[in-house]
Amino acid sequence: MNSIKEISNLISKISSENEIYEFISELLTESEISTLSKRWRILKMLSEGKTQRDIAKELNVSLCKVTRGSKILKDENAIVYKLIKEK
Repeated sequence: MNSIKEISNLISKISSENEIYEFISELLTESEISTLSKRWRILKMLSEGKTQRDIAKELNVSLCKVTRGSKILKDENAIVYKLIKEK
């Protein structure tokens, strides 16, 4: 977990959105980026009020993955919850 803190610290020092994008693109494989993007889409769709079953079907993911996102959005202390609500 120490590596995640180090990566978080590095990202916090990057000043531009484009450099963050490049950093993530260099660090992660296409598959990892796809997975991360899909998780974010799940969270956004949940926040828009779409049903878990509809999301699972539309994104071709397991209901368990969608349920995980739903649990995150139910926690008002979660940073993801706060970021999604700001949008």
